[in-house]
Amino acid sequence: MARLRGGGSQSYVAGDLGVSPNVISRLASRHRTTGRVHDRPRSGGPRVTGRNEDQNLRTYAPRHRYATATRLQARLRDVRRTRVSTIRNRLHRFGLNAR
Repeated sequence: MARLRGGGSQSYVAGDLGVSPNVISRLASRHRTTGRVHDRPRSGGPRVTGRNEDQNLRTYAPRHRYATATRLQARLRDVRRTRVSTIRNRLHRFGLNAR
């Protein structure tokens, strides 16, 4: 918001930050109405896995390239005693795919 207050146009700020001008417009509008640009709280449960479980999955998946998401989920459940239903989402976040 400081860049917009400094006299920069929305399209200039968007280009400078590498985002769509629509994003800047939406954030500016939110700032005018609420005085903040933070996202509102969203529904959803807390994360089940922590950094250690994610790291375990990140190292195990490439070593076992042909393991299915179900098999990776079972291994994480057996080793870490953690049930995760979003294995594919976690793998995609790491740039990996399940087979």
